[in-house]
Formats: sequence, C-alpha cells, structure tokens
Amino acid sequence: MRTLRTQPFSISPDPELLYLTPALKSTVFKVQHVVENRQGLTAIMGDVGTGKSSVLRRLWFDYRKQEDQFVTAILPSPNFPSDFSMLKAICNDFGIKPKRSMVDQENELRGFLIGLDQEDKTCVLFVDEAQRLKGPHLELIRTLLNFETNKYKLIQIVLAAQLELRLKLMDQSKKALRSRIFLPSLLAPLSLPETREMIAFRCEQAKIPNPFTQETVELIYNSTGGVPREVLKICGFAYVLTLQSGERTVPVEAVELAIQEASINEQQEEAVA
Repeated sequence: MRTLRTQPFSISPDPELLYLTPALKSTVFKVQHVVENRQGLTAIMGDVGTGKSSVLRRLWFDYRKQEDQFVTAILPSPNFPSDFSMLKAICNDFGIKPKRSMVDQENELRGFLIGLDQEDKTCVLFVDEAQRLKGPHLELIRTLLNFETNKYKLIQIVLAAQLELRLKLMDQSKKALRSRIFLPSLLAPLSLPETREMIAFRCEQAKIPNPFTQETVELIYNSTGGVPREVLKICGFAYVLTLQSGERTVPVEAVELAIQEASINEQQEEAVA
C-alpha cells in the first residue's frame, strides 16, 4: 500500500496536524469534561475555517482508541431527509439493527445504551456540520438526551457547527435543547504569534525546515485575519511555488501570488453560490 507523504499545509482535518492553541486546549478540556462526566451535550461553534472539524476529529480519534471505555460514532454531514433516517444512521454506526418504526428504533437504541452502561462504557456521538440540522433533527437530539439514569446521560453528544446553529438554537422553540448544552466553545481566529507557531508546528510534523520568514508570516496573517484554513491554503500554494523555483525560503512574491489566487477562488465560489 502506497504511503502518502505528510502534506505540511493540508486543510484536511488530520488530528495529527492540529496545532492546539491555548483556546483549542480549553475546548478539548471542556468536551472531555462533559463526556467523561456524562453531562450529555456540548457544542463547538465558530466561523468557517476556524478548526471545528479538526478539533472534533481529534476528540473522536482519541476516544476511538479507548475501546475498553468508550463506544463512538461520527456523523460527518447530517443532511438527512427526516429524523427517522438520522436515527437509523446513528444506530447503524453503533452496529444496532434497523427497525421499521421510530418508536422501535428508539427502544433498540435505549437497550443498547443500557447495555453499555452495565459494562461501564460511555457512548459518544460526534456530529460535524451540525448547522445543517433542521428542527426535527434537533428535536431528535433532545429526545436522545432523555435516555438517562438518575445521575447522568446514557449518550454523550458533541456538535461542531458554524455560527448558524447558534441562531437556530436562539429560537424559542429550541429553548429546551439550548438549556442542555454544557460548556459550549466558540472558536476564534488565531493571533499573529499563534499563526507563526501553527506554521512552524506544521513544518515540524512534516519534517521539513520552516521556509516562512517573519515578513511572509505577517503578510499571510494580515491577508487572512488568522483564519486557520485560509492561512494553510496560502501557505500551501506559496510553498509549492517555492519548491518549483528551487528556493529554500518562501519569497514575498510567492505569498502575494498565493493571496491573489485565493482571492480569485473565493470570488468564483461566491459567484457559483
């Protein structure tokens, strides 16, 4: 099997390439606190490109390795036509056989969760792109949180979502679900020092010398506002140009060209949308 080289500036949510800033460390700690104390529901929210999916997959990856204590599943894009189809997808990921009715499927899941609890295992469901959840889906999540003992929830749910989810939850009809979110996290762009540290960390993980100077990092930061995904896209393009030219250090001109390319791509994406 072919082994792919580590791409230092990949925008894929690779847990091993996630640079944990103090804010992200705090987010990880809060999610772990909710999950391991079985408090039920927490959320990681932020604007596009701030690292929500990367943090979610880092947590999922960590819990998945602890099979003796945790049983996990992940919904990468919950675009389901109904709440029943979402419930069946959740059950399928946990290896639970499908049922023909919503009630029977819920009962099957409840029995599964009780069985895990008797084995002293914690069930964790990760939901990415949770801003796509519609009213019935959100109501299903609230229903799942009713599976509980007198002391704790039988299923732990971690949502990662764009800020649209926060607007949905502010609706009066979602008050019951909103009130059940413990220790939510709101991700923000990186500072200039954090941008510099993330680039250096990525290069270290890929085992390459850091080709970015203080000047080029500042140029990238000023262009992107510290949004991690945008930083990585510009770094990746500028790095390829530098490799092509045979230089060891990324020149300012390569970064400027990468910024122009990113701007053109963004304009094209907006036109298509």
